[in-house]
Amino acid sequence: MDDRKIAFIICRTDKRYYEECVKYLEDLTVPEGYCTDVLSVVDVASTAEGYNEAMQASDAKYKVYLREDVFLLNKYFIADVLDILENNRQIGMLGVRGTDKLPENADCNAAWNVGNIREYDGRCLKDTFELRQPAAKYESVAAVDGVLMVTQYDIPWRGDLTEGWNLYGVSQSIEMRRQGYEVVVPRQEQPWCYCDNSILNSRDYDICREGLMRIYPEIFSVKEIRQEREQHQKEQEMAIEMRQALVWLMEMHLYDEARAALGKQRFNWMPDMQAQEIANMMEIYFLEEASVSKKHSNWFALQNWSKIYVSYQTVRWTVLRLGYGRSDERIPELKRMVDAGEISKDAIRKIANVSLPDTTGIFRYFWTEKKEQPLVSVCVPVYNAGDFLQETLESVLNQTYTNIEFLVVDDCSTDNSRDVITSWQKKDNRVKPVFMERNSNVCAAGNAGFERAKGTYVAIIGHDDVWRPDKLEKQVAFLEEHPDTGACFTWGEVIDENQTIVSKKNRLIYHAMNADNNSAENWLCQMILDKANWACAPSVCIRKTVLERVGYYRYGLVQLQDYELWLRVLCDSSIYILQEKLTWYRRFTEQGKNLSNLPATEGTVNRLMHEMWWSVFHTVEKMTDEKFLQTFADELRWKEASSHEAVLCEKAFLLWNLGGSRAESYFINLLENAKCRDVLEKEYHFTPNDFYVMNKEE
Repeated sequence: MDDRKIAFIICRTDKRYYEECVKYLEDLTVPEGYCTDVLSVVDVASTAEGYNEAMQASDAKYKVYLREDVFLLNKYFIADVLDILENNRQIGMLGVRGTDKLPENADCNAAWNVGNIREYDGRCLKDTFELRQPAAKYESVAAVDGVLMVTQYDIPWRGDLTEGWNLYGVSQSIEMRRQGYEVVVPRQEQPWCYCDNSILNSRDYDICREGLMRIYPEIFSVKEIRQEREQHQKEQEMAIEMRQALVWLMEMHLYDEARAALGKQRFNWMPDMQAQEIANMMEIYFLEEASVSKKHSNWFALQNWSKIYVSYQTVRWTVLRLGYGRSDERIPELKRMVDAGEISKDAIRKIANVSLPDTTGIFRYFWTEKKEQPLVSVCVPVYNAGDFLQETLESVLNQTYTNIEFLVVDDCSTDNSRDVITSWQKKDNRVKPVFMERNSNVCAAGNAGFERAKGTYVAIIGHDDVWRPDKLEKQVAFLEEHPDTGACFTWGEVIDENQTIVSKKNRLIYHAMNADNNSAENWLCQMILDKANWACAPSVCIRKTVLERVGYYRYGLVQLQDYELWLRVLCDSSIYILQEKLTWYRRFTEQGKNLSNLPATEGTVNRLMHEMWWSVFHTVEKMTDEKFLQTFADELRWKEASSHEAVLCEKAFLLWNLGGSRAESYFINLLENAKCRDVLEKEYHFTPNDFYVMNKEE
């Protein structure tokens, strides 16, 4: 056994993934006196069979077992691993993600709670809420994930336990511990590896779970998962069916039909990475259609899905290499293709946003042309924000985009906020204070800023929120390239008063503001039917012309002023969300300290409901016939509705379904219209008597 050799062992099922994985292995720094070897295993029935074959063929003391879709990001991975294993001979195996307690039902993918990893699922990089960092250099765990495992002792892999391609890491962890060895997860300040969730087979996973239950009954007490297995199988079959339909539409270049098929699916993601990436490609296609250049990426001219996907995948992997600072001969070639219009900047932007945690390097590499910077008016309403205002002002004034005017509107603060504002005005002439004569709340303060804004674009930030330095630069670049887009939002993180990220504790807000992109009509439909907001207000950058067309905040609203404004914007134009976390939205630990998080008293709850119903009803009533029919096509009672009177009837039924008797006045007014009564009776078989009965319902 050669104790100075490290063998990397990979079961190869996809040649392109394997070659990409090896590129990252070639980047590793090998400590002096050590050597490495790469062994690939092909044509095996299971991962365990392949790993046993390679283990017996290698004389390396240290063996790294990894999936072919894993890219090692830590260039000093070998030295970091040796530092742990050579100094701790009781450690048998190390993994990058693990669990301190195995679940009784053997659903280990839901149990990982220790470690760090970057995991891509087609939609974005998955959150790591459930993973905690070991406090010391490493932590002992019950089992590690098979995505990457390092051993210093050869224990046979139990292929008889988990035949297939799942949960082999769990069985090997149990076998290591049975032999008296520790299984550990190291502390990783930055994730050591990046993983594509490209391998998905729920049937295989559930069979492997049952194998674990059968062989380790003392650990896994749940014996029957038939109902779960059937549900997983059904979901996978639906995902495959959707993917096959989307692939056909792509090959036939039926992009409108593909977008329609994906319209509502984006809010109910199925477990299929390719289906999700087709959705990304559809988004890219229509962004290109709406761009100034109107040039489409080359893959849209291809007619074979395999070639389309290889082209897309190559661009994504090249973007990853650039994003993680790796040299690669494909990078300058990709730059040439972008400059020549063969691959669009929309494609680069979208792929980078969903594949990387930070796209700064990508942006600097591809967005190199010097253009005139239109003025951006940044508006911040302030009230008693002295403790955090300094941080907010700095994040705005330190933007890489410098052509801004900063309208800081103080709503008669009683703390030191005005002193902070005045001191910054003296340091930076872009700060333009507005001191209100009396406290009038956030809408009046916000409108005071909007009225004074001279910029082409208006950006909003809360008095305690924070922006990443390149937020405005990236938003303005997008809006300049897409003149018909009315507003651009970003993704964000939730922070507390100590600037600690607390997104996990605020999941509802976090997931709402980190939304997928969709058409204006689909957004309107979702926001009205669900009666829910989705946008992170301090992330928005909106065209001043759009703001002037739709109007400013409603003075009569104080809790849902942003929600109601977004409804008006969506009735006017499209929006886009940059899926990068460029905004930090603050939520205080102390209830009620946020202006947007008033204490849940009976009065505030009542007002919230009043503002919600007014916003929904007013939006539907004011919506043009064409916009209404586009937005609520799937909700129509009479699918052939087209006349103005029919639209009025459809609005009445929709509002009644949403609010019951709250829509009473709408129906009463509708029934006063003779033409509408005629349409109701002929097409809906609905008479005033039917309304009398309906209006008796609670």
